Amino acid sequence: MNMDFFSIIQAVIPSFAIVFLGYIYSVKDNTLDLKSIANLIYYIFSPCLVFSSLARRSFHFQEFLMIGFSVIVLIFSLMAITWVYMKLARIKGGGFYLPIIFMATGNIALPMAFFLYGNEGLAKAIIFHLINVLFLYSMGVFLVSRQTNFKEFFKIPHLYAAIFGVIVATVNFQLSPGITKYFSLIGDGIDILGKGAIPMLIISLGYSLKRTRVADLKHGMAGAGMRILLGPAIAFGLIVFYRYIGLAPIEQGYDLVLFTDIRTTESIIILMSAMPAPIASFLLNEKFDDCPEKAASMVLIGTLMVMITIPVIIAFSQQYIFGVQLPTFIE
Repeated sequence: MNMDFFSIIQAVIPSFAIVFLGYIYSVKDNTLDLKSIANLIYYIFSPCLVFSSLARRSFHFQEFLMIGFSVIVLIFSLMAITWVYMKLARIKGGGFYLPIIFMATGNIALPMAFFLYGNEGLAKAIIFHLINVLFLYSMGVFLVSRQTNFKEFFKIPHLYAAIFGVIVATVNFQLSPGITKYFSLIGDGIDILGKGAIPMLIISLGYSLKRTRVADLKHGMAGAGMRILLGPAIAFGLIVFYRYIGLAPIEQGYDLVLFTDIRTTESIIILMSAMPAPIASFLLNEKFDDCPEKAASMVLIGTLMVMITIPVIIAFSQQYIFGVQLPTFIE
């Protein structure tokens, strides 16, 4: 059975329901130390999710190439479009780029990838997320600060979690049964912490929306529209290009036994490209005092808009781009 529109809505609703729950809690109790929660997610829960998702799967160069190239094309294509808009609107400040060229690939996207495509989709989404985050905290910081600090790049915990996860997944370790059991217990603990990242990510997003100020609706709507509409349009073009050059082969048809992995990779690229601006883009603008009001409005408006656009984009991709029964994990 194909994943119909109702099934897509059914998979998307849990993420936004938890976002709303976080927002309601922020209205009832505004004393929560969000910075401490964010640090817990950033330094403990999220790296554990990255490691546990990557350590127990196989990797293919083709997958890394498709996902990595897609992130780079999305970022720099949207950067060029944003540059044109800024010239026409006479907007100055490198911080205006951040909420448009970078995607919220953590808070909403990771849970949604899991709900839609299971553990395989989550693992691919994490690869996309890691590349996006590395660009955000390197190139993004440069855009708002005009300074390069490579030391900060090497302080990103996700980077090391990804490296160790890939090593564990690809290197065949020969260990004694006793040591294997010991490492298995450690792995179980990391898995538990990693699973805690998903609800904490969504709730923290909902809680932080209460503090977001909408100060510039005109540029906020324009920026949010570019982020969540042009992003998927570029991603669709990339999928067509990958198939044309044979990177995502379709010659043998859409046999799910043979091509589920590639089709899921395509699905994740489109899903991640449709995400709104990340909260981190606003935080960096706030930290360096570069267009924080415009960034805040883009984050808030974009997050509200994707409640409608994401189900439509997913349904469109299934019917017109994939034209095939996609694997569904909705019972």
